[in-house]
Amino acid sequence: MKKILIVEDDLKIAAGLAFRLKATGYAALIANDAVMAPRLARQFKPDLILLDISLPGGNGLQLAALKGSPEFTEPPIIFLTASSDPELLARAMLLRPAAVLQKPYDPEKLLQTIQLALDGVSCLPIAAVSPPASVASAKKVLIIEDDRKITTALTFRLQAEGYEVFAAGDAIAGLNSAVRNQPDLVLMDISMPAGDGFLVAERIQALIPKLTPIIFITASKKPGLRQRASELGGVAFLEKPYNPEELLGTMREALNN
Repeated sequence: MKKILIVEDDLKIAAGLAFRLKATGYAALIANDAVMAPRLARQFKPDLILLDISLPGGNGLQLAALKGSPEFTEPPIIFLTASSDPELLARAMLLRPAAVLQKPYDPEKLLQTIQLALDGVSCLPIAAVSPPASVASAKKVLIIEDDRKITTALTFRLQAEGYEVFAAGDAIAGLNSAVRNQPDLVLMDISMPAGDGFLVAERIQALIPKLTPIIFITASKKPGLRQRASELGGVAFLEKPYNPEELLGTMREALNN
């Protein structure tokens, strides 16, 4: 039985969806906010996620951007939204969901879309796969950081600044994301699970054709870290807790060089 996680803060909509899905033969579970969703995703291990974009405690775009974290197992995502804002819809499509449906949607169309997504078929129209130039040209930033609170706060701030953000919670996931997404800049924690930031930086510079600017971030006071970061192409070295405005300024300078 395929499992579907419904992330929706409207209780009536969520209950109606769950009833319809269970009647169709799916197992369904409901998360009503962005805080509950990752925990239930980790426990429930859904085969597909129906994800509202506007949610208490965050939004669906942030959750989708962090789906490589331990809370998500990277199932196909269908965004559901009442918004008709073209910029918002374009940002949703940048995350390569299986589909984006606007409310109110046809229940039968939703069920068909779910089945196609579970079969590995994208339901985005061809025009939607290439977002508008203003969004497509957004600089890509990869955050490699094992502290989830820091990652979430950084992601929210950077998306508000217009960046396309990817995130990874350990060295292996960070390297995989860097190779897959070819970021324009990397924010790199030095101490993390499954390796360290210096090792990841070495592999990124070896595996990605273009030289990737890296901003190293650390809470460690060990001597020699700043010099090692510079040797690996680090454009900056910031100690935690850092000033968010200083970080944004450093990023802009690095991306404009």
